[in-house]
Amino acid sequence: MSHLPERKEKICLNCGAALHGRFCHYCGQENIEPKDSFWHLVTHFVYDIIHFDGKFFSTLKYLLFRPGFLSHEYLRGRRADYLHPIRMYVFTSAFFFLIFFSFYQKEEAIEIKEKRDSPIEVIEDLHVEKARLEKKLAKDTNSISANILKERLKLVKADIAMVQRDSSLVDSVKSLSNGGGFTLVSLDNDRSYKELKTVKEYDSVQASLPEPERDGFLRRAIKRQDIHLNEKYKGDGSTILKAVTNKFIHLFPQMLFISLPLFGLLLLMLYAKHKQFYYVNHIIYSIHLYCALFIIILIGLWLNSILTAITHSEHDWIGSVFTLSGFFYLYKSMRNFYGQRRAITILKYIFLLLLSLLVMVLLFGIFFLFSAFIL
Repeated sequence: MSHLPERKEKICLNCGAALHGRFCHYCGQENIEPKDSFWHLVTHFVYDIIHFDGKFFSTLKYLLFRPGFLSHEYLRGRRADYLHPIRMYVFTSAFFFLIFFSFYQKEEAIEIKEKRDSPIEVIEDLHVEKARLEKKLAKDTNSISANILKERLKLVKADIAMVQRDSSLVDSVKSLSNGGGFTLVSLDNDRSYKELKTVKEYDSVQASLPEPERDGFLRRAIKRQDIHLNEKYKGDGSTILKAVTNKFIHLFPQMLFISLPLFGLLLLMLYAKHKQFYYVNHIIYSIHLYCALFIIILIGLWLNSILTAITHSEHDWIGSVFTLSGFFYLYKSMRNFYGQRRAITILKYIFLLLLSLLVMVLLFGIFFLFSAFIL
């Protein structure tokens, strides 16, 4: 409620409804003079912060020290005294990942290395590559892949002649990669596309094939991205993996957000016989659980940093203690919220951990591939 004077007119400025009091019963707008002063804006801003903080810290107390209590209160309809679960999740997750990415997870620098060995070693490698291509070309009966091999062989021979003519041009060699290459996923035993150096070459080969012999949508997308990554990072497999990992880590908040409804679905399956719990109740419980785990992990990281700074030594036991605390919190919150006997809760707790592990492994794989595709 603001401290501005109430309007004498009993008509809501927002929706036009007749008023019986200071607030509109239809839209909830306060019936005050529409002219705001600068001081009113400042005081309203400060009030909102204090009001939010007051609710946040009181909610935080129940969240950490009474597992499952807030979810149970929400189920009973007692919600006005606590921060809304969605706002709690947005604030907690944003704060957690801001601290985590700023201080505990530094992005690794990506450097595309162009450095070559000595001219003699490079010529030796080129001769090995030339012999490999000639041997493969002798066995290959497919005209399309044979043409690819011939082009690669032609490039290798040109590089040999160039380095023999001028050893200072060793860094201009194009036919040798800097690493072992990178493969997103192997769909079959056809590795002929690995001889291709650019996506344009792959598209050209596909266009020359009859329609039934061309790669399908999924295989084509994977092969094109495979070639693109090796072309972009000069075939350096370790650099590609580092780049994909960096992108994956930054997608971790989105992955956790998507895992929320899936976790709620697992709870719905485990408590299917309890008709008083709807899917949304499981979602609210999951949100409170995630918020609590964010805070527990953050406290563990902070405590470890403080003790490390004081003692100048690592304290691995802190991570173990707070990991066990997270597992205990999950069990305690299930016991308090769902109200079942200890033995039944433990059994469902074990099933939930196993099912959650399968879901997270699946999400990890999907998001890791997605990270590779958006580079």
